[in-house]
Amino acid sequence: LRPGRVKSMDRRVILLLLIAVTIPWSQEENDLSQWELYEIKQQELRLIKILKDLEKAKTRFENLPSSGDQLPEFTLHARITALEASDCKRPGQVQCGGSAANQCVSDLFVCDGIVDCVNGRDEDPNICNVDSVKTGHSFVGYSYWTTCRFRSIHRSMVVITSSERSPEFASRLSLKGFIVHQFGKDQQVNNVTGFFNFAKRQIVLFPAVKTGDDLAIECLFNRGDDIHLGCKIAHPGTFINCGTLVMVRL
Repeated sequence: LRPGRVKSMDRRVILLLLIAVTIPWSQEENDLSQWELYEIKQQELRLIKILKDLEKAKTRFENLPSSGDQLPEFTLHARITALEASDCKRPGQVQCGGSAANQCVSDLFVCDGIVDCVNGRDEDPNICNVDSVKTGHSFVGYSYWTTCRFRSIHRSMVVITSSERSPEFASRLSLKGFIVHQFGKDQQVNNVTGFFNFAKRQIVLFPAVKTGDDLAIECLFNRGDDIHLGCKIAHPGTFINCGTLVMVRL
């Protein structure tokens, strides 16, 4: 064979090899794309089924006969709300709820005497009720530690010794009190200061004397009443979550 013809055949062989290699890869990419589309379709069908099941459950719930006692339902809704994240975009905001569920206002504007929510809920007397935390109120429960202190479960008590509301800062109640931790026959008593946030139904108490070793507590009325408190025990300087405190009003 002539050299030029050999080179021509070599080029043809190389071209055929490239085509043979490219076809499987193209087929594999096409199969992968089809598989991804199939997975997406499957997920879409699952979501549609879940939404239909939720609608059925909602309809069944709405058609249940009323027991006449709305407290269990109200409590359940309150606990779910406490677990759900807020739809508000900025920290320190709360939702107006009800017909204005999509409207958010700063918690500093709740119970300040000026209506900000279109439905007026930020000045609702039930939300702005100062009877939730008053002088002489006390709460008792158990502390459960996860870090910060090497302690077993023990009894704790919070006593409010002062509750004042300033006209200049009406969205908060200024609080003073003390916390008692009971360890068998021993007690540890710490004076605290803090505030009650009407919008979040939140009690925050800090050590009255800053030693760098004392702990703060943040509590929420999270069951739709003014009786039950769910609290976090935290280090005020580092914000490390040290444990939980579950309490009820005495």
